[in-house]
Amino acid sequence: MPARGDIILARFPFTDGSGTKLRPVLALVEVPGPHDDYLVLFISSQLRTAVAGVDVVLDRQHPDFPGAGLKVPSVLRIGKLATISGRLVLGPLGKIGDPLLDDVVRRLTKLLEGR
Repeated sequence: MPARGDIILARFPFTDGSGTKLRPVLALVEVPGPHDDYLVLFISSQLRTAVAGVDVVLDRQHPDFPGAGLKVPSVLRIGKLATISGRLVLGPLGKIGDPLLDDVVRRLTKLLEGR
């Protein structure tokens, strides 16, 4: 199953609970416990939705873009997280490197601390 830093294709839940949409997501961590759950981060091709100073834009010039498995420049939406079952994971797309993953975690921590 997914490892930390993997970009995977999964069914991501709508925030209103009305359903899911098949999309790329970034695997952050396997959730400890008896269930096959993963904490994932939303990825969107809608660059205009990026929140300055919060989200990360992964464009074609970014060194991690070629290995990410994304077809188009995308935004890692730091504030859009979900815990999903491993049953919702359809397969791997690519991976990001540790420096970018560390940046994502720093931004997420900053958001959670209200800074």
